[in-house]
Amino acid sequence: MKLRRSMCVLLAAPLILTGCANTNSGGDTDTASFPEGLDSIQMIVPFSAGGSTDTIARLVAPRLEESLGVPVQVINREESGGQTGLKQIADSPKDGSVIGSANLPSIFTTYLDPNTDVDYDRDSFQTAGAVTTFGSVVVVREDSGLKTLDDLAAAASAEPKALDLAGGAVDDLIPITQLEDAFDAEFNLIPFEGGSADKVTALLGDKVDVIVAAPSAVVANVESGEFRVLATMGSERSVSFPDVSTAQELGYDITYDTVNGFALPAGTPDNIVEAYSDALSDVVDDPAFAEAVEPLGFNASYVSAGDYGDLWDERETEAGPIIEAAE
Repeated sequence: MKLRRSMCVLLAAPLILTGCANTNSGGDTDTASFPEGLDSIQMIVPFSAGGSTDTIARLVAPRLEESLGVPVQVINREESGGQTGLKQIADSPKDGSVIGSANLPSIFTTYLDPNTDVDYDRDSFQTAGAVTTFGSVVVVREDSGLKTLDDLAAAASAEPKALDLAGGAVDDLIPITQLEDAFDAEFNLIPFEGGSADKVTALLGDKVDVIVAAPSAVVANVESGEFRVLATMGSERSVSFPDVSTAQELGYDITYDTVNGFALPAGTPDNIVEAYSDALSDVVDDPAFAEAVEPLGFNASYVSAGDYGDLWDERETEAGPIIEAAE
């Protein structure tokens, strides 16, 4: 079992993160007052029950409850593709009574995507911290002639759009662009709106040459001998495929982690932000938490409130031009 890791270490290579205790939040009140006076806390999950974000939230909630001493109720608000839930987080009271799942990159793609119409943005949220990460994996069929990431790079760069790659949500554009930039190549992007399941089906049916997917989405197919994982795009090896090298280890300038984090409404006082950040650290410190998330393909990795805000800003700045260019 892996021990808890701080993202101050995990993301030191692609980002310069400073001030792990810096919360960059609004108020400045007595740190001893929270969560006194709260009867309960609502944890908003802007996705449906049963998904990976919901699963992580439901593993965090009882541990957060234990750390803060206040009951935590998970509430799913998946309406409008999660926009309803995110709006509820942004509009909630600033007293710490509501916290919500705010993952990277999906949190900022909801308002950067020109096809969406929302009235919240980065300034609507205060980060509370994060608890897990995973790097997407680059996957081909086992019977493919592409045996290594070098093979994929050579084939992709042979001519523009030489290889078909399945893409899903707007979130996929960012790691795919990193691949293209590292390979000096252009894939023929085949859109699949159904997410990982449709991408897996497409690769199984030999309708595409390669997919970029969450490790948990392809474990069964790798174990059955149908798929081969060429590399992970994360900053560390996947707990699902510990023998598979990262793209960086293979010499490619690719590092992209999906991060499960939490946010509060903007303007939440410092003492509340710090209390949540410390409580999330307690969650990741619990060995049982790592034991629960690792079989799901997640690395248990703590990110402080301040560092999560820095990471959000860095990643949004990177993603903006990519999303704009795709239109």
